[in-house]
Amino acid sequence: MTPSRIILLLSALLYLAFLLWYGGSGTPLTPEETEAVLARIEANQSAHSAHDGDLLESFRVLASQDDGDEFYMLNLMRYRQKALYPPGAPYDDDAQAAADRYGRAVLPALLARGSHPILMAHYAGPFIPPDASKGTWDQVGIVRYRSRRDMLDMALDLSASGGGEHKWASIEETIVMPVAPIFDFVFVRGFMAVVFGVVGGGLAFGLRRRPA
Repeated sequence: MTPSRIILLLSALLYLAFLLWYGGSGTPLTPEETEAVLARIEANQSAHSAHDGDLLESFRVLASQDDGDEFYMLNLMRYRQKALYPPGAPYDDDAQAAADRYGRAVLPALLARGSHPILMAHYAGPFIPPDASKGTWDQVGIVRYRSRRDMLDMALDLSASGGGEHKWASIEETIVMPVAPIFDFVFVRGFMAVVFGVVGGGLAFGLRRRPA
């Protein structure tokens, strides 16, 4: 096999490995698995001054709807004027600094699980209804998760490190809801196919043009 064909084959194999890792279709959580993870999150929350016990029930409901497939989370966020940490926490009341700490904790945890933000946007004013003063938000985000299993696993890691506390310190109110895509134009798989194709094809073409 010529070097150029080896490169093309390796590019195809790397793309296949990416598809397998990026996932989007897996095994749903069983109730027993869910409860085991939630028990560990609850124990970690106790160690790190838990935010809200309702969060565990929210995870339980989310997991009960698990079909194993990828999904998106729509986040509406309103930030505090001053960060609100538990007593004794070694942080000041800068809400933006708290949000930045959460971002530094959550982004690597997302990427490690084939998950990532799709959109982060600032609120730009009300529309329907036009006087929706209570509906104003500071930020809107959409995050792609490989699966509900990955989301709970990420939440477990953040509860162990205490990274989740930065979110609740910085956010005054949030609405978070899972949404299942009917169709979308976020061609992550297609984009990566182009990347592997261009790089592999370019290297193979370069080898063919190289003087013997």
